[in-house]
Amino acid sequence: MKRIFAVTFLNHFVSGGLALIVPLLLLERGVSLAEIGLVISILPLVFLVVRLFLAAFADQIGWARFYLLLNWPGALFSTLIYSIANSTPAFLMGKVVEAVRESSYWAVNRTAIFSLSPRKKAAGATKNAAILSLSRAFGSAASGVALALIGFSLTLSLLVSASAAVVIPAAMLWRAQRMKSKMRALRTVNLLDPRGKGKTFWLISFTMLFFRLAFYPLLALLLPVFMARQLGYNYITIGVAFMFYGLLTACVTFSALRIALGIRRVVVQSVIALSVTSLLADAGSYFLALFLMLAVADGLGKGFFESIIAKATKNEQTVSVDIGLLHIPMRIAEFSSVLFAGFAVQSFGFMPIFAASGAFFTVFSVLSLYVLEI
Repeated sequence: MKRIFAVTFLNHFVSGGLALIVPLLLLERGVSLAEIGLVISILPLVFLVVRLFLAAFADQIGWARFYLLLNWPGALFSTLIYSIANSTPAFLMGKVVEAVRESSYWAVNRTAIFSLSPRKKAAGATKNAAILSLSRAFGSAASGVALALIGFSLTLSLLVSASAAVVIPAAMLWRAQRMKSKMRALRTVNLLDPRGKGKTFWLISFTMLFFRLAFYPLLALLLPVFMARQLGYNYITIGVAFMFYGLLTACVTFSALRIALGIRRVVVQSVIALSVTSLLADAGSYFLALFLMLAVADGLGKGFFESIIAKATKNEQTVSVDIGLLHIPMRIAEFSSVLFAGFAVQSFGFMPIFAASGAFFTVFSVLSLYVLEI
C-alpha cells in the first residue's frame, strides 16, 4: 500500500501544481474565462472515454503495470507540453495527454487498493483520498510560491522533475500482481457492456455526479480566477490558500474515519456547504476563512464518496470496469460544468454559481446516506 500511496502523492503533487498554473497562465495571457473553461473541460471529456477502455484492459491483464507504462510517461509528457505551450491549441493538447495520465491512474488505483487491502476497501480508498488532498495541497503551495519567485517557465520545469520521480514507486509495483491473461478485443467490448448493473449501481453513479458538481468547477476554474481577478490575490496567496485547503481536507478525511456515516454527519456537512457557498462571493476579508470551511465539508464528504463506491463494486473480476462505469455521469458533469461555468459567471456573476455548489453537495450527502442504508 505504501507504493500506491507514493504514486498517489507524486502524481497529485503535479496535478495540484498544474491545476493552479494552467488557468492562471491563460488568464495572464488575456484568454477569456469562457475559453479557459473550454481548455479545462477537455480533460474530463477525454478521461471519460479513455478510462473505460483502460479499465477493461486492466481487468484482463492486471493493474500493476499501468502505473509504469502509462501513468508515469503521461505525467512527464503532459507537464513537458505545458512547459513549452505558447497557444491555446497547445494547452488543449497538454490537457489531452494529462487526461490519458489521469485515466491510467484512476482506471486501476482503487482496484489496486481493493486488491492489496480486501478487508478494508473503503478505509484504504479514503486514506488514499486524504493523501491525494495532501499532495495537491503541497503542489498548489509550491507552485504558487514558485510562480511569484521564479515565474511560469521555471515552475513548470520543477513539475517536470516531480513527474519524472513517479517512475520510482511505479517501478516498484511492476511485480505486485501477476499478468492475468492475454487481452482480447471481444472480451474488452463485453466488459464495457453496462447492461446487467442493478438499480443501486446506477443510483450510486447518479449520486457521485452531485459530489463533482459541487467541487470540480469551483476548484478547477472558478476559485483560482475569482481570487486573482476579483480579490486581487497574488500567486503566493492563492497557492498557500489552496495548500491549506488541501491540508484541512486531508486532516478532516483522516479524522472522520472514526465518525459514523449517519444523519448527524449529513446535516453538519450540508449546513457548512450551504452556508459557505452562499456567502463566498461577497465575503471580502472573510473569504479565506469561508474557503477553509468549504474544505471541512469536502473532507467529510469524501468518506461517503468512497463508501458508496466500495458498496457498488462487489464483482472482484471487473472492479476497474465497474468503477469506470460508475464515473460516466460524473465525468459528463465535470465536462459540462466547467465548459459552461465561464459563460454562466459572465452572464450571472459568481454568487449564484457558488451557491449552486452548496445545493449540489447537499443532494449528494442525502442520497449517499440513503444508498448506504438500503
